[in-house]
Formats: sequence, structure tokens, C-alpha cells
Amino acid sequence: MDELVLGMLTAGPAHGYDLRRRVREEIGPAWRIASSQLYASLRRLEERGEVVAALEEVPDAPPRRVYALTEAGKNRFRSWLLSGPTSGRRARGRYLVRLYFLARLAPEQLPRYVAQERDVLRRRRDRILAQNTGGDPFCEAVRRHRLWQVDGGLTWLDELADLFGRKEER
Repeated sequence: MDELVLGMLTAGPAHGYDLRRRVREEIGPAWRIASSQLYASLRRLEERGEVVAALEEVPDAPPRRVYALTEAGKNRFRSWLLSGPTSGRRARGRYLVRLYFLARLAPEQLPRYVAQERDVLRRRRDRILAQNTGGDPFCEAVRRHRLWQVDGGLTWLDELADLFGRKEER
């Protein structure tokens, strides 16, 4: 969540409502954000010195807090954006958020990112194939379902090269 907020602020300073609108319009299909989550994230980022807030006067309304990235925030976001997979089990939404920002801010990194995810899924596929369900029909059904999900992920990764107009190493 914090990386999403930092990434949205790379487009320029914004108040909370504007940030929420940006997320909804630009990343809505991949990530939903509640106002409470957004403001909690902004508080954490401000406490860590990764964003600064300034009050902006608004005619006929209370002043609003406008947030901007600090150098520390820019550095943290860039480090996260260019980092590799942190675990074999990541939420799909976080992967898509990073994909979104890479496509816009560092498209030359997409092939590496996709290749890393492909390696993670291949290792997961190998582990699933090696599982012995002992002939239990339910356990076998679960194993096949997981295999189907991983195979779908691998197919999707293969299609990303066409979607983003780049050839990736397989």
C-alpha cells in the first residue's frame, strides 16, 4: 500500500481525495483503496519522512493537506520498483501494481521483472507436480487446481511481451 501511494505521488503533489481518484482511475482494476487505508498510509509515510504535507487554502472549504514526495520517499519507491521478487507467494495485486509503475516509469525493467516472476511460477509448478496426494481424490483435486492456476499465470506472463511490445527472455 505505501509503495502504491509513493508511486502515485511521482506524478506530483496531491491531496488525499486526488490520490484516491488517481488510484481508482489508473489502477482500479488491480487495486482498490479505502480512504481509511490511504490516510493511514499517508500518516506512516509522513512519520518516516518519505512524504511531506502542506496545508492548501481552498475557497469556501477547510484547508486541505497536500502531500509531496521527499528524496527519501523517491528513493524508497525506486528501490521497491526495481527490486526482485521478495517471496514465492505474493498477492496478485501487488504484482500488478509494480507492473503498472514499471510500464510507465521504467519499461526497460519489464523483461527482467517478468522473467523473475516466470522463474517463481516454474519453481512452484515443479513443487506442485512433485506432490504425492496418496490417491485422495480431494487432495488430487486441490493439486490440479493449483497447477491450473500456475499454468494460467505462466501463459499470462508469456502474453505480456505482446501487450507491452517487448520481447522477453523465456
